[in-house]
Amino acid sequence: MDALPIQEESEVDFCSQIPGKMHACGHDLHVSNLLGVACLLAANRAHVPGVVKFIFQPAEESGNSGALALVEAGVMEGVAKVFALHVQPELPTGQISFTPGYCTSNSDGALLTVLGHGGHGAHPEAAVDAIVIAAEIVGALQTTVSRNLAAQDAGVVTVGTFRAGTARNIIAERATLELSLRSLSQEARELLPKRIEQIAQGVTAAYGATYQFEYLPGYPAVFNHETAIEDLLAVAQPLLGPENVIVNSRASMVGEDFAFYAEKAPGVLFWLGARVPADETAYPLHNPKVRFNEDCLAIGMEILLNLVLGQK
Repeated sequence: MDALPIQEESEVDFCSQIPGKMHACGHDLHVSNLLGVACLLAANRAHVPGVVKFIFQPAEESGNSGALALVEAGVMEGVAKVFALHVQPELPTGQISFTPGYCTSNSDGALLTVLGHGGHGAHPEAAVDAIVIAAEIVGALQTTVSRNLAAQDAGVVTVGTFRAGTARNIIAERATLELSLRSLSQEARELLPKRIEQIAQGVTAAYGATYQFEYLPGYPAVFNHETAIEDLLAVAQPLLGPENVIVNSRASMVGEDFAFYAEKAPGVLFWLGARVPADETAYPLHNPKVRFNEDCLAIGMEILLNLVLGQK
């Protein structure tokens, strides 16, 4: 479920058999973990204090949010609390970590197209070069965070793709940039796209070009609720030891559509350590070489089982 467009280089014996597709974010482990919990609870229904819903994670990586679709379909109706884990290959197996309050960022996107005037590479004076203009915009975008957000606020603007040109002797008529926008506050989330469009407007006007801009709202930030955190600590600290339950002071700037569930009921998202002990280098999520320690599955299952059984 929900693989990534990456050519796998992990060299494990169960490596992806589909070229250009890889479970580089651990969603296959998440599915296995939740299926295990469901099987155990189903076999011990008499001990389950109420109704338990098992929510999987379709289309989280696509940016289209399977979570939002499930919320709209009513999956959160009647839910009192919601819990989620995410494997973390850089965190030692046997540890978990979480951040109180906002733990992930707002994750949005934007599409910016510069429209110039094409021409022959030998006669630049007769054209308006979209590549030159777009390149200047890329440089100017680096100020959207450093010179527009307060030093205590967090934000990221990444130009993920830059597509332009058809041949070396043709001056490109258009250039398209795809952007990733990350922020923690609602104020920053609203500011970034406005400032990006202002930059595009100013730079293109200076060169005699035009632009098209489309803001693509994505996932809100995940908020870890105090009451759900209390439940997690009550289970995880006796199980793993207090020293292996790490409280982070800073949020991660990744996006996660669990946020839509946590808007409907108090919830907590925690990171489940999945580092392979023998690996000298612990590759991060979304890396073609990333590997996960499957021993983490038993730990994740036990935490979720005890969270369910501990509810009143």
